[in-house]
Amino acid sequence: MKSWDREVSGKTVVVTGIGMMTAIADDRETTWEKLLASESGIKFDHQLQLPIARINALEDPHSSRSQYLLEKATLEAIADANLDIPLPNCGVVIGSSRSNQRELELLLDSPEKLLSENQWWQSQPANLSAQIANLLQTQAPVFAPMAACATANWAIAQACELIRSGQCELAIAGATDAAITPLTIAGFQKINVLAKSGVHPFSKEREGFALGEGAAVLVLESLDSAKKRGANIYGKVLGWAITNDAYHATSPNPDNHMAEIALRDCLRRSQITVDQAGYINVHGTATQLNDAREAELIQQFFPNIAVSATKGATGHTLGATGMIEAAFCLLALRDRLLPPCVGMQTPAFDLQIIRQVERSPNLQYALNFSFGFGGQNAIVAFGQELSR
Repeated sequence: MKSWDREVSGKTVVVTGIGMMTAIADDRETTWEKLLASESGIKFDHQLQLPIARINALEDPHSSRSQYLLEKATLEAIADANLDIPLPNCGVVIGSSRSNQRELELLLDSPEKLLSENQWWQSQPANLSAQIANLLQTQAPVFAPMAACATANWAIAQACELIRSGQCELAIAGATDAAITPLTIAGFQKINVLAKSGVHPFSKEREGFALGEGAAVLVLESLDSAKKRGANIYGKVLGWAITNDAYHATSPNPDNHMAEIALRDCLRRSQITVDQAGYINVHGTATQLNDAREAELIQQFFPNIAVSATKGATGHTLGATGMIEAAFCLLALRDRLLPPCVGMQTPAFDLQIIRQVERSPNLQYALNFSFGFGGQNAIVAFGQELSR
C-alpha cells in the first residue's frame, strides 16, 4: 500500500504551497538556500545590546508589522500553490504568540489614537486571522489559536481537522510574530533566556535565544483536491499530537512525561515507527533547560536520528517559529537535504546533530518539535513518497 493512500481517519491532507518571511530572506527559496549555506539573520543590536533577528522590511502604515509579514507570506503561499483569490471556501487558521503586542505598546505612547484611529481594535489578536479571511474573501471557518511557542503546530492541526472532517477542501495554516518590543525583551530577560552574544543550540556554549521576526504560511488541501488541480505536493501531514504539562508558568516538567506522550501519540497517529523517522527539526532554543530536556527525549526514543535546530539562523520568532520550521521539514523532504544546526559549537549532548548540509536520498519522514511556555508540547509528522 502506498503511503499516500494510507489514512488513519478522514481525508488525507497534503501541503501544496509555502510562503515565508524570515530574517534570513523575504521569500521561501532564498531563505532555504541561505539556511543550507549556514547563513544567519541574527545581528548584534548595539542599541539593545542583544543579538536580534530583524526582518529588513519597510513599515506599512495600514497594518501592524505582524500583519504585514503574514500577508506577504500568505500571498507567496497562494501563488506557490497555483491558486487565485478569491477563495470563498478556504479555511483560515492563523496563530501568533504576541500577535500585535508591538502596536499596543506603541499606543501607550499615544493613547489618543485608541479612539481617533480605531487602532486598539486593529491590534487585537483575532484581527490577524480576520484580515487574512478578508484578503482571501472566504466565508469558511476562521480560527486564531494561541499556545505560546507551540502555536504554529496547533494551527497546522486545526487546519488539518477542517479538511479531514469535510468542512473544507482547502485551508491556510499560518503563524506570525514581530515581538521585538521593550515589554517582551524585559520579560525574557527577567527569566534569563535571552542570549547575550550569540545563539548556539545544543552547545556547551549555549546561553539563550535571540528574539526574531517572522511569518510562514502553508496551503493545506485534501489529496483529492490536489490531484484534481494537478498541484505540486510538498508532502503529507501524517499526524500530530498536543499535550500540556500543567506544571509551571514557564518551565517544562523535568520528568518529560507529557512530552513523551505527545511523541508516542504523534508516531502512533502517523503510523510510523521511530526507525522510519529520518529527521527532526527540534525546538532548540539554545537555553540550558530546553535543550537538555529535548536531548533527553530524543536520546530515549531516537538513538540515531538526524536532528538540527534552525533558530540559530532565523532567531526565535515565538508563535511563528514552528511554522517556519514546519516549512523547513517540508523543503527537506522535497530536496532530500537536511539543514545544518546553525550556531552549533561544542556539542553538549550525544546526538546526531547536522553540522553542515547533508544529503539524505532515502528521507521519507520528518518531525517538527515545538515546546512552549506553560508546558505546551506539540509535534507534527510530515511524509513524502520516495518514488514521487
